[in-house]
Amino acid sequence: MKTSLATRLFTAQVLVIAATFGALLVTILLVAPGLFRHHLQMTGEDSPSVQEHAQEAFETAVGLALLTAAAVAVLAAVLLAWFLARRVSRPIEELAGAAEQVAHGEFDVSVPQTTFGRELHSLSESFQEMADDLASTDGARARLLSDLAHELRTPLATLEAHIDGLEDGVVAADAQGYAVMRAQVHRLQRLASDVKLAAAAQEHALDLHIQPVEVVGLVATACAAQTARYRDKGVALRNACENCATVQVDADRMQQVLGNLLDNALRHTPPGGSVQITCRVGGEVQIEVSDNGEGIPADELEAVFQRFHRVDAARSGGGSGLGLTIARAIVEDHGGTLRASSDGAGRGTSMVVTLPAL
Repeated sequence: MKTSLATRLFTAQVLVIAATFGALLVTILLVAPGLFRHHLQMTGEDSPSVQEHAQEAFETAVGLALLTAAAVAVLAAVLLAWFLARRVSRPIEELAGAAEQVAHGEFDVSVPQTTFGRELHSLSESFQEMADDLASTDGARARLLSDLAHELRTPLATLEAHIDGLEDGVVAADAQGYAVMRAQVHRLQRLASDVKLAAAAQEHALDLHIQPVEVVGLVATACAAQTARYRDKGVALRNACENCATVQVDADRMQQVLGNLLDNALRHTPPGGSVQITCRVGGEVQIEVSDNGEGIPADELEAVFQRFHRVDAARSGGGSGLGLTIARAIVEDHGGTLRASSDGAGRGTSMVVTLPAL
């Protein structure tokens, strides 16, 4: 067994006390008698008997004083050494125990806060923050795996049913059947791509190429890419972004953001509805995508940015459930914000991207 920190600190303190006492003893025995005789002779007292008795009295008094002082000093020093050793070693032992729990995957630990020293207090706080972050990360990982398993279940079940149907001759090997299976394969591919992108974006691991970009051109490009899909569904897309500022962004990543917002608006706006993009410039640049579609309940305005969250769990709408998660992470990587607002179900939704103005 290795010696504990408390024992080592205590032993070090005792050794220092012993060395100090030894040095004091040697000094008194070797130096003090000579000094006393010298000063006694300086008084003019030359009687040998007087000098002998005075020397004996001096040595006796000094010896008793030294022993008494040494006993008190040793006792006080030992008690203080023990106290300091325990005060230092106890929080370290507690941190070691918490670290062992974390090492075994138990992230829900509570580290006692120590007030004995700024460094130990800072260490305890930092360890607690690390444990909380690990607990949060582990919880997010567990939720991600659960959500991902749920999302994979539907396309895999559809593919399995069609393959079984083809083998049993129940499903015809025609273009329609193959189209259904290709659609499910495409859904799985998109899900895999979006999961990877969402993880990279939320961990700030995206490779951003920042440059000055005009917001008007950014919005026009995003609208042009969605025009055909909007026309096919019968939803009007209006670009009302004019005379806006320039922002420092990665143009491709911001196209992903606007594409996800427009795709989300299209999926939740019925035929005959409309989606509009507007821009505002103040201290910051705001790009707003608003629709008159299904809307979002007030208690779910933040939840829609969580992975795989859907306002209506019964309707997937063909999306992976990661579009808004990815969009917010990318915007935040640019130093901006993405928030949602809605007057309630059936009253439309607005998604507002806020970016620092150049």
